[in-house]
Amino acid sequence: MKQRLAAAALAGLGALVACGPKPESGIKAFAPPTGRRAFSLAVDGGQTRFLEPGDAVEVMLLAETLPPDGRREARPEILAPRAEVLRMRRGWAEDAGLVQLALSPEEAQYAALAADREDPVLLNKLPAGARGLAPAAAAPPGPVLGPGRRGLSVLVYADQAEFLRAGDRADVIAAREPARASGKAELTALTLLQDVLVLGAGAPEGNDEWASVQLELTPGQASALARAVGAEDGLSLVARAPGDRATRPVEPARMSRRLGTAAERGSPRS
Repeated sequence: MKQRLAAAALAGLGALVACGPKPESGIKAFAPPTGRRAFSLAVDGGQTRFLEPGDAVEVMLLAETLPPDGRREARPEILAPRAEVLRMRRGWAEDAGLVQLALSPEEAQYAALAADREDPVLLNKLPAGARGLAPAAAAPPGPVLGPGRRGLSVLVYADQAEFLRAGDRADVIAAREPARASGKAELTALTLLQDVLVLGAGAPEGNDEWASVQLELTPGQASALARAVGAEDGLSLVARAPGDRATRPVEPARMSRRLGTAAERGSPRS
């Protein structure tokens, strides 16, 4: 599991500076449809070689499992039967590309789990992409912190801020490993915050692994996010469709509900 170090995250509570690498000039980009979330995911560079923004893909997860016979195996699981590629950067990092996918809120939580677990992800191209996708709009005017709000800055992995812009609205997904009395724990992803305003996003000076993102929050939301930072939860930011302000409960995601036994898949939702 990727660790978001609390000390590093708290160090990001400062002023934002100029952004790191940006998409090439003239690159095509699409906005997520209403009700979908834009999730940024670093993948093996070969997965982006033959893809373009607007393509439709099946998102396949290769999760390592331990069957009863004790032999580890990589089990394929369809994370999303259909997702559109919204943005993409080939050669974003050494041997890696970066894609932004339009996913449902539930699929986005599983994508956050896969990223924290470092499970390989395959993008299988589907016919007829770009249906119903609208080109991404120009950057909105710079937002201003509202009365009674808090501008909290946190450090996230750079891939989570690459396509975010000031003025976007986003959900925050936290991946956490809760302690249990039995001594067993399972990584869980939950949508911690919904429909929050991005005030700014950029790379801290001299650091290309992390990015600093400042969010406009209520005092209660700021406390919840600060607790997640202190607990070293893995944070993922998923951009919302333009004008989509709707919120709804999103059931937390655990990989055992997809990859576990029949009993685990039917376990209570608590």
